[in-house]
Amino acid sequence: MEYSYMNQNPQNSGNKNKKKEKPQFGAAVLISCVIMATVIGLFAGVLLTNRYLITRETAALTAPESAPVVQTVPSTAVPAPAEAQQKEEETSGSAEPAAASKVTASEGFVYDGMYTRAQICEIAAPSVVGIDILSPVSYWGQIYEAEGSGSGVVLTEDGYIATCAHVVENATSIKVTLNDDTQYEATIVGTDKRNDIAIIKIDAQSLTPAQIGDSDMLTVGEDVIAIGNPLGELRGTATSGIISALRRPVTVEGVEMELVQTDAAISPGNSGGGLFSSSGRLIGIVNAKASGSNAEGLGFAIPINNVLTEINDLLNYGYIKGRAYLGVYTQNVSLRSDYGYWRYSTTSCVQVADIVADSAAEQAGLKVGDLILKVNDIQVSSNSDLSDIIESFNAGDTATLTIQRDGQQIQIQVTFGEYVPKQ
Repeated sequence: MEYSYMNQNPQNSGNKNKKKEKPQFGAAVLISCVIMATVIGLFAGVLLTNRYLITRETAALTAPESAPVVQTVPSTAVPAPAEAQQKEEETSGSAEPAAASKVTASEGFVYDGMYTRAQICEIAAPSVVGIDILSPVSYWGQIYEAEGSGSGVVLTEDGYIATCAHVVENATSIKVTLNDDTQYEATIVGTDKRNDIAIIKIDAQSLTPAQIGDSDMLTVGEDVIAIGNPLGELRGTATSGIISALRRPVTVEGVEMELVQTDAAISPGNSGGGLFSSSGRLIGIVNAKASGSNAEGLGFAIPINNVLTEINDLLNYGYIKGRAYLGVYTQNVSLRSDYGYWRYSTTSCVQVADIVADSAAEQAGLKVGDLILKVNDIQVSSNSDLSDIIESFNAGDTATLTIQRDGQQIQIQVTFGEYVPKQ
């Protein structure tokens, strides 16, 4: 490949050996030309002088007696505070745009109403924590303590922290590590599996809570930063990206959710961490990513506006107000149907073991020993199935239960009550 300068030096194209020609005019002709040029110059000078004097006199006659003096004041390079700017506009009554709305340079970055990535991390990182848990697992009939990790976002100065419900599910021990490496033991205040949100509490003061943003104002292509604890050992990691989609319907481990999609790098351990806007505000709780080996840049977060009510309920009451409650204790059973000596089939369902007094189940007429086969048209195969189905209803909703009693299938109508956990 050849290279060339953008600006080349000009080159001479004339013949250097060309001889100078002798002058063709005589001395007399030269003297005559000098005299003529002198006469023409004097005549032109007189005309221009008269023209200038006439114009100056005319301008002096038409000018006003006194004219205001206009002084030019240099403008500041630092945007004025919004409050001072508003007072100044109210006082002057000027309709001109305020200085704070302009793009001005200051100490190496351009101020345009948003923050740089470094500034966003500086604002948001102190409100993001690492979470380490221990939870029981069964292996070959033995119970062991398994380690897990996640992230959380500080909501209040006195230690209330938001995370994902699946991060602290079945946890027997929860340890929180702050941005300054301080560690605390945490307790669960309340969880909401439907929205995958949980609130935990540590005994601390003067924490830095996240500034809550408005996820309804997000647009596709907007810059965002995710901060969390990927792999459980890289606490405080920040990854940048954009909003890839809004209100994306996603089924996460059997639960249907509407999530914000982003291409910011999301890894195991990021769950419960924060997704922050370009103004440094919390606009989502990171909770999922595409698990396929051929998928890249497909992360998801719970829009903060979708769970503000639930977060406040968990903070104030420890549970979500208005959730459905049936009021039964059940056990898993399997029904066997014989078709012959070598042929049979089994059906899994739940059996009512006990009924809470004055509950929706008692009012609907359920009895101990009833087998619950379906809720509306949804098959019930286990206790967890029944719990998940009931959690999808609100207090006051009505459903049809298909049950088996004394060998006969019947349907009963039930109106759910409100779930209030025991204190």
